[in-house]
Amino acid sequence: MQPTSYVIAIATVLSALLLLSACASPVEGLWPPAPNSPARTVVVSLDTWHAMIAFSTDMPYASPLTPHAFEEWGYAERAWYVEGKTGLTGVLRALFWPSEGVVEVGRYDRVWADRTPQPPSDLFSFRLTEDGYQRLRRHLHATLLSENAVASFGQSVFYPANRSYHLFHTCHQYAALALREAGLPLSPFLTFNRTSLAWQLRQATGIAMEQSSYGPLSHIH
Repeated sequence: MQPTSYVIAIATVLSALLLLSACASPVEGLWPPAPNSPARTVVVSLDTWHAMIAFSTDMPYASPLTPHAFEEWGYAERAWYVEGKTGLTGVLRALFWPSEGVVEVGRYDRVWADRTPQPPSDLFSFRLTEDGYQRLRRHLHATLLSENAVASFGQSVFYPANRSYHLFHTCHQYAALALREAGLPLSPFLTFNRTSLAWQLRQATGIAMEQSSYGPLSHIH
């Protein structure tokens, strides 16, 4: 074996071991809930670029004609989503330079996967224990730096986030960190893009299906 090939082989093995060691397991006693036990539901939407976490609600947020059924939480870079500083320079800034983040809280009658302008989309639904549900809600609220909104577009309000946006803390890591609080087997370290988050969510779906009789918990649009 040539020295260069040997180095590549060693690096590959070490990388594989690192990834395997980063694989998360469910938090015992927190998730998944026992079959037929009381549970809350959370919905995770993924499109080409974005991840959103939604909670169902029966409360109307606008008028009786628009009884929004979901409260959604997401994360984004402030300059890109709020100030419109996009393009190639925007991509480089967002990924490689820590910048201000914003937390989006929206009220809609359909989840993000059903209304995204950037398909394809994936939709995952998970049952949570009451403890897991409350932990998730508290974690999401704790990601707000302030409850003073910086912008409002349509039915979404954007709040300053308490963490910077960069390559290692995007909307995908934001979602993974939050869902981990609820006990799901997600590793933020492994969540470096949409594909890796979707893979982990499918693994969690498989675990939930094995331990319950509720049938498939995800579908693709």
